[in-house]
Amino acid sequence: MDDTPSVTAAANGPTDPNEPTGEREDIARADRIEISQGGIRDARAGSISLTEGGITTATAEAIDIHQGGIVQATASDIAVDTGGIVLAQGETISLDRGVLGAAIGGELRVVQSAANLVGARDAIVDQSLVMTMVGADVTIRQPSAIGVLIAGRVEGSVRPILDWRGALAFGAAFAVIAGILRRR
Repeated sequence: MDDTPSVTAAANGPTDPNEPTGEREDIARADRIEISQGGIRDARAGSISLTEGGITTATAEAIDIHQGGIVQATASDIAVDTGGIVLAQGETISLDRGVLGAAIGGELRVVQSAANLVGARDAIVDQSLVMTMVGADVTIRQPSAIGVLIAGRVEGSVRPILDWRGALAFGAAFAVIAGILRRR
């Protein structure tokens, strides 16, 4: 197997002659971008496939990550398998054995993963750790741990560390203590 990093971009038209070339490019624009064992700063395409690589900013209709990472991903469909994203924004976000800093989306699925902050219309959590989750409909499957859960409807067995009542009480207690400490 060849270990040479590769970035493949399938473009419809001519590329910008002012854009840098080589193994690591700053900006890539194409219909489809495939990155294997490499990385780029900014990727904009119809679809992006990332394997064992990294992207700082990715914008596409579909993003597929396998053992890679993206700092900021924006797409209609985002799928992560054994990888991570710092900030994900999309209509459908799927995280399988990965790590997620924050996600905002319509439908979200977190399986055997860890996520810090999640906001979604419909969310499914399966054998995962989520620190803060806000959603209209949340389904919890298998043993999962949720730190703070704010949801319109919850299905499944979940014992959040802090629900909305606990968060309200914690906020009030914090405000009282902060007020006392300010006076000193």
